[in-house]
Amino acid sequence: MDDYRAVRELLPAPPLNPEVQQAGRERLNRAFARERRFGRGRRRAAGLALVAAAAAAAVVITAAPPPAQQGARPVAVAPLTADRMLLAAAESVARQPDEGAWWGSTLVNGREFDDPDHRYRLRQSESAEVWIPADPEARTWYRTTYLGAEPASARDEETWRAAGSPTSWRYTDPPGLVTPERAGGVVNGGAGEARTWSSEDWDFRIVLAGEPLTKLGEVPDTPEGLRALYGAGVDDRALADNVVRLLVYAPVTSGTRAAAYRLLASLPGVTAAGALTDVLGRPGEGLEYRSAELPVTEYAGETRTRLVIDPATGRPLSIETRTAQEGLLLEYTAIRDSVWTDQNPLKESK
Repeated sequence: MDDYRAVRELLPAPPLNPEVQQAGRERLNRAFARERRFGRGRRRAAGLALVAAAAAAAVVITAAPPPAQQGARPVAVAPLTADRMLLAAAESVARQPDEGAWWGSTLVNGREFDDPDHRYRLRQSESAEVWIPADPEARTWYRTTYLGAEPASARDEETWRAAGSPTSWRYTDPPGLVTPERAGGVVNGGAGEARTWSSEDWDFRIVLAGEPLTKLGEVPDTPEGLRALYGAGVDDRALADNVVRLLVYAPVTSGTRAAAYRLLASLPGVTAAGALTDVLGRPGEGLEYRSAELPVTEYAGETRTRLVIDPATGRPLSIETRTAQEGLLLEYTAIRDSVWTDQNPLKESK
């Protein structure tokens, strides 16, 4: 589907709380201690609690030996598989509140590409606030701010400085985000001013599989219901794309998000990328799959989509498109915050 691509073109979290992270580690240690006491015969029954605790911890640790066995070799805990990670995320996200008059999201959209002479890579980004009403007759509010372009890494910055530290770049066919300067072939390094507007033309409720949904409650909250919504003829790669876009962009209930994770866990080709940091430097657990979409950034080779999840809450942190071979970042959307609330600060500021 191209509806979610339109969202990404239209729209341009806090770090993990140390107390939450420590609580996750303690839960994981307690789960492993119970596993050792109950033995193999009880492991199946304790499996779900173990998965949830492992997701909350978001670390790979070793079990501490008892005092009498201090010289024994520590036992390494295997990283979570993709399906276990997703099922744990489903359990966590199902407990998140989902009542309010507005669904508010603060996003950062970005692209990475070479400078015109292919000497170093640039990262261009913009922020976006999106406030979507629960009332299907109300208007959706937006605020976007162009954040500029800069060298993508420390190594790129060294080459950029050697090239004279330019603050803008001229292309025959400019890549990246749609900006006022792009029409003139320029990618500008400086930040822009915020733009705020509202619209009744765009409604996330109508993008799911082309269905004319008018109420949030019409979106299914079971894996089977979501699969039926997207259609029996949708292949697994396109289905994975749609499910991930729903998780990142759509103002659906916690039950629907949990169902989306469970459906994603059942799809072939979804693999665990392990503990990593997202594009904003936040720790999380990564999943990857081969997308059926072409990236917005011009790239002729095969790509993979990476979804980074906050292990403490189950919420998505970012969705990234990378080259399949080198893992080179092409484009991304990072979710700084998303919440159901009765207040819309954009509407109230106008």
